[in-house]
Amino acid sequence: LRKGISILIFPEGTFNETGNALKSFFVCFFRIAIETQTPIKPVLFLDGYDRMHYKSLFSLNPGRSRSVFLDEIAVEGLTLNDVETLKQKVFDIMGKKLRHYKAGWLH
Repeated sequence: LRKGISILIFPEGTFNETGNALKSFFVCFFRIAIETQTPIKPVLFLDGYDRMHYKSLFSLNPGRSRSVFLDEIAVEGLTLNDVETLKQKVFDIMGKKLRHYKAGWLH
């Protein structure tokens, strides 16, 4: 990050088998954002479940693969005391947008 290279982080850490929009997020990724004062740019992969289901991990299915880039979430001025609040904010925004765009696993 300090060299200006973007990284992708999947805060759920695994496949979401819950039927909910999202699984709970790990906190460490939000710590990194605050510690480095790097804004968060959430990206939704709406059809990932349909393209690569967790039961068929090594096979891909043809079809549409929608991605939505959400508005950047600033972390400027946040401290480590704000980690949980930031995590919940990102979780709420992403969950709302996944439902809005009718993500593949939310039938």
